[in-house]
Amino acid sequence: MKFLKVFFLLLFVSVLTACGQQKKYISYTVKSGETIKSIAKDRGLKSKDLTNLNPGISKTPEPNTVIVIPNTAYSESSKSTSNTIFHTVSKKETLYSISKKYEVSIDAIKEINNLQGDSLSEGRIIQVPAKQEEVEEDEVDLSVITHCVIKEDTLYNLSKKYELTEDELLLMNPELKDGLKLGMEIIVGRIELEEEERVDTSSLVFSDTITSKPLKIVMMLPYKLHVKHNYDHEFKSEFSLLNIVTDFHAGAMIAVDSLKRQGMHIELTIVDTENSLSKITSLSESYDFEGVDAIIGPLFLKNAKQISEKVDSIPVIAPIFSKTQTEVSIDNLVKVAPNKKLMEEYLIQHLIEGYSSEKIILVGDTSADSENRIAVLKNRFEENEINDITIIKPEHGFIAKERFVKVIDTVQKRNWVVLLTNDNIVTTDVVNNLGVMPYEKRDIQLFGFNKGANFNGVSNNRLARLKYTFPDEKFEGASSVVAKSFFKMYKRKYYVNPSDFAVRGFDVMYDALMRLSNASDFDEGARQGVSEHVYTKFDYSKRLLGSVEYEGVFLLQYQKNLELLSLK
Repeated sequence: MKFLKVFFLLLFVSVLTACGQQKKYISYTVKSGETIKSIAKDRGLKSKDLTNLNPGISKTPEPNTVIVIPNTAYSESSKSTSNTIFHTVSKKETLYSISKKYEVSIDAIKEINNLQGDSLSEGRIIQVPAKQEEVEEDEVDLSVITHCVIKEDTLYNLSKKYELTEDELLLMNPELKDGLKLGMEIIVGRIELEEEERVDTSSLVFSDTITSKPLKIVMMLPYKLHVKHNYDHEFKSEFSLLNIVTDFHAGAMIAVDSLKRQGMHIELTIVDTENSLSKITSLSESYDFEGVDAIIGPLFLKNAKQISEKVDSIPVIAPIFSKTQTEVSIDNLVKVAPNKKLMEEYLIQHLIEGYSSEKIILVGDTSADSENRIAVLKNRFEENEINDITIIKPEHGFIAKERFVKVIDTVQKRNWVVLLTNDNIVTTDVVNNLGVMPYEKRDIQLFGFNKGANFNGVSNNRLARLKYTFPDEKFEGASSVVAKSFFKMYKRKYYVNPSDFAVRGFDVMYDALMRLSNASDFDEGARQGVSEHVYTKFDYSKRLLGSVEYEGVFLLQYQKNLELLSLK
């Protein structure tokens, strides 16, 4: 939409650089000859801390570059020091660990000790304020993007910078009728959500919650950098794997960069597993995992299982679905893909809970898998006293339209057809036959356990007409504001649109970092609730003495306009 011109960094900086003496941070225009080091020194800062406030800035910025600096005029209401505690910093202690020990904020410790950076030297004595009751702060309106007016600003260059017209700027900022004034804070955009894009933010536990907890992450992927590839012979298998790996890596790096720019402290190490169990065994025995908060990867579950058995105190996050994942349960293994039985159960529960005298028609084929699905679903329905069930299977390799006409209920007019086959011909017969039936005297809705390869060549128009409903682990409208921002960031950096594996890399890395940042460990973070990012819903449960299991499933339904709607 028109004013959605921003991604995570712009939103963060817009709030951070709000103007005025009442703000902790203000903008500063670099003078000729100044460097990040000299600017930091003049203000009693470390160059590293100033760089963290201005990610991506050169050590020798050009004159007139605008950066963010701490506001030396900023002050809060004076606080009593009568109940302070004196603490001697021990080896490896950080502001974060001290703040957790005394249950006070990092900002409170920094303020009472006049600390500008985050580093503490061993043996230093600091004051720690007594724990205080939390005071509710004024809410920041994150739906607007603001800009602090500097000397060089004009309506013309602001309209170009933020891709707005001057009339739009005036509409959002009526005070501009009297002209721009130095230091004025103006609105330069809004994040506007369409009704279907609005999400219950109470469930998005980690939305824009950045802490100063330092994180040490290892990402293990099968780059196979040591191998010389002969793509004339290996193109189909090896190049496909290389594409998956590089795309996943690229998406993950967007997540890391985004969170670093928002203030998160991340140390990321990349390790090539070579897609080899022997290499992984060697790494697990020789690599120094001291202080590592989580391992992202290896890509395939068998390799993730191998490393998780060797480093039993570190969460190992397996990002890709495996057919064998239900058979694997290790205490520190985190599976970031739902098993197929869970997805099927998701749909079955939806049908049972929503049933209201509909005619049930189960359609399958003669394969063992289909026969089993029919038997299981029929049994589940009958257990819940749903008995009006008809079963249809192909005869002579196909299903004739007349067979559907014969069983479709035209009296009560409500029919639920459940597709329990992976056969392309049967799938095509069902959709084509039902999708052309006249609406008069017929209300037909189609359900299935997936939308896989058996739907290739099937008309989406007919799926929309039948309101086809199915479970899936990804939904392209999961969080459309985040999705649009991610797509824009990715294309700006890599000049192509992201693949599904790139989106997967972003979602897995972003969610893992946010949960680790907001909890003492991943197990605690996994228990804190549901979150949604670009395509993925992250919802975890912990097996007793076993793996962290992923339960993030969407129930999707085709709409008349051919778009998908998430029902759950």
